[in-house]
Amino acid sequence: MKKIVATILGIAVVLGAGVALWIALDSNPAAATVGGVKISASQLTKGVNEIIAERKTVSTTNMQLAIGSSLTAEELNFYVISTLLEGLGKADNIKVTDAQVASNEASTLKQAGSAANLKSAEVAQGIASSEFPAYVREVLYLQALDTLAIKHGATSANSSTALQGMVRDFANKVGVTVNPKYGSWDATNVSVVPPTGTK
Repeated sequence: MKKIVATILGIAVVLGAGVALWIALDSNPAAATVGGVKISASQLTKGVNEIIAERKTVSTTNMQLAIGSSLTAEELNFYVISTLLEGLGKADNIKVTDAQVASNEASTLKQAGSAANLKSAEVAQGIASSEFPAYVREVLYLQALDTLAIKHGATSANSSTALQGMVRDFANKVGVTVNPKYGSWDATNVSVVPPTGTK
């Protein structure tokens, strides 16, 4: 759950515009499916290409950036985890509104200090600008689910472990499959893993 526990500008990303951002009901092969939700290969390619293009717009000195199949797996992992989190949230009557997303986008921009600083942070974290609202939405779902885990008996110290268990159980329940072209699904660590022998 690498993307889930990353930090963006001081905001805990326990990983927008909603899953419709990246889920296209088209005839292209699925990059992955989460329950009955298809994540299209074309949308995955679009996201990866946008990330690569935006790296050319900022200084990437000292940034540890994923490339090749690792980048593709990270992007697909974002889509899969986001879909799982939204589904889990709905199952627990948690709703993240567009107004909440917009408010948190604004506060994140203010915290960054400028649009240029925010863009640099997005590039460092492997976030396509067009998908930043989805990352913010993911933050909000994870914060709400973390609170729920604590309400159900987890402590602040182990809530992230409890949350990962919740996501794992939900993933096992609905089913996650990944096109071998892009990697495989690690059900234990709740993560998309790049194809063996690739970088």
